[in-house]
Amino acid sequence: MRRGPDARHARRAAVALTVGAFVIAACTTSDADPIATVPTTTTKPVQPRLDDGVLHIGALIPVNDPTVGTAGADLSSAFERAVQAVNDAGGVLGNEVKMSIMDEGATASSAALTTQDLIDDGVDAIVGPTSSNTAIGALDAAVAAGVVMCSATATAISLDDFADKGLFFRSVATDSLQATAIASEARSVVTGSVVIIHVDDAYGQPYAAAVDDELAESSSIQVATVAVPFDDDDLEDDLEKIAAVDADTAIVLGNGPDIARLLEAISSRVDIEFDHIIVNDAARAPSSRPVIAALNPAFRSRIVGLSPQILLPETANADGDTPFASQITDCVNLIALAAAQGKSDAPLTIASQMASVSSGGAPCRSFAECIELLADEDNQINYDGPTRITELTRDGDPLRAFFDRFVFQTDGSSDYAGSVAV
Repeated sequence: MRRGPDARHARRAAVALTVGAFVIAACTTSDADPIATVPTTTTKPVQPRLDDGVLHIGALIPVNDPTVGTAGADLSSAFERAVQAVNDAGGVLGNEVKMSIMDEGATASSAALTTQDLIDDGVDAIVGPTSSNTAIGALDAAVAAGVVMCSATATAISLDDFADKGLFFRSVATDSLQATAIASEARSVVTGSVVIIHVDDAYGQPYAAAVDDELAESSSIQVATVAVPFDDDDLEDDLEKIAAVDADTAIVLGNGPDIARLLEAISSRVDIEFDHIIVNDAARAPSSRPVIAALNPAFRSRIVGLSPQILLPETANADGDTPFASQITDCVNLIALAAAQGKSDAPLTIASQMASVSSGGAPCRSFAECIELLADEDNQINYDGPTRITELTRDGDPLRAFFDRFVFQTDGSSDYAGSVAV
């Protein structure tokens, strides 16, 4: 039975709360295991792996992490379904695709060890890592071994320029794209000036710079930036700087607790009044709800957020829908189609075909549909995936993505308010 709009919104809100901790881990830093500010490089040369005719895809998923609830098990199931769909359509290179799932853990070190276990198991490609926090360790190990990685969830800007030797891809909307979406939202509402308020750390610095760069293209908008020290318990000096800007629109960037404390501090000042306040996806963290709920209702009503679309609109009514399932499907299908088009399961061949199968040819949305087109060697395919806009750049990141707009309810929970594509 199809549900109405209220049920759909309730379902999206429930999903956001259920996987909130997981989404934050996937997208942002933590005090215990921060993302490196400078992309690391491996000192080992890429080692070519042999083509044995059997495509083997592994997955790095936090299957045993209690902080993410059932999200780990749900992502594992989504990965298994995607690989099974490939095998149901005849597999790749005349053989069924082999799959392995291992727990990435919660740190870069644990992810590196698990990645090495998958490499030792003979994988050609890995769907993962799940968390941006664990990505550096996993990527160093994979790149050194010459194995393809495709993350469905790690969004951090710090991964944009990772020295991956062309082996790392992402199917999830990156924070760079989210910066574009936030800037677009700001351009639609700002009447004079905007102030970007961000935590001055490895997450907030590049995020604010990306938004600033996007807004710089609009000559009619005046932009100021206020960086708040990471460990600053006294925000009075920062609030004075914000008040001095006298902007009509604010963009507040950071992780969930930081956004909450900044909003709380801003709302306490009678000399700071914004017509519009725009926040990033981390503002929906469950830990932020009490602070958001306690805000003045008029102040709270001016807040709108942008978040990567982790549930497809057509599946948002389903009881069994899984956040990031479409992104996992994209990673599996892109890897399988790249191997099929390149006629090899060698990782370097797969990597060379990943962007190609996602653009410039006959559109198709599933592995079965695309592999049928590839049966004719004269055909080039354009895998569009579940979102209909899947396309990788030469750097391995999505060219376009959908974002959900969200607003806050009186209890501090977020509510779906439409979607936009950038």
